Amino acid sequence: MTAPYLATWHERFHGQLAGSVYAAPSGSRVIAAQALSEAGINVHVDVMAEEEGFPSGVSIAELADIVAAVGPRRVEVHLIGSAEFVDTKLLRILQLRPAKVFLPWAAFTKRRADALRAVGSSAWIALWRECDGLDPSAPPWPATPDGLLVMLIEPGSQDRSAISRLDIVTACSGTLPVAVDGGVTELVAERSVAAGARSIVVGRGLFGDTSEVPDLFVISNEGTS
Repeated sequence: MTAPYLATWHERFHGQLAGSVYAAPSGSRVIAAQALSEAGINVHVDVMAEEEGFPSGVSIAELADIVAAVGPRRVEVHLIGSAEFVDTKLLRILQLRPAKVFLPWAAFTKRRADALRAVGSSAWIALWRECDGLDPSAPPWPATPDGLLVMLIEPGSQDRSAISRLDIVTACSGTLPVAVDGGVTELVAERSVAAGARSIVVGRGLFGDTSEVPDLFVISNEGTS
């Protein structure tokens, strides 16, 4: 199986991108992870609660193979689902020791965050619409995170980026590291960096020529409510 084509625009964002292997077909994700690593891009892995109505994400077995192929320091994991789902996966995640783990808002507790830090992983909180994030002087985090992942689309969906959510990035980037994820294209990546994002998760916009499928990459200016 050949390595996937990576859009060449990633070279403009050296050290700032993480490629989401969820965008690669199942069965080719380890090869995709190796291609990302060789290009100097971190590997982002979405593990989703299919039984809770989310799409089938990257399996734990695939994640383990990816970690074995590229090393844990290249890998970051986003757990998408309920707190109960997170607890069914967290022990194995702790064993694999990825560099970052993004926990959903409802599952972000001091206990889980401390467990991740104890094995050398950083604990980030994922934000969709749990709060507007626009008052960094009084952050409403349920526990103190190592960083914030601002979702530009609903987790698990393939919607268009809600570009207005970059206001949250700007508001929070002075107090903690901020990453963005969701429908990112080259233009969205540019605007994310300008807004203060330190890292950018890219899936569909990285694995292939986005000019051939423009409907997937149009930026939405819709609000967040």
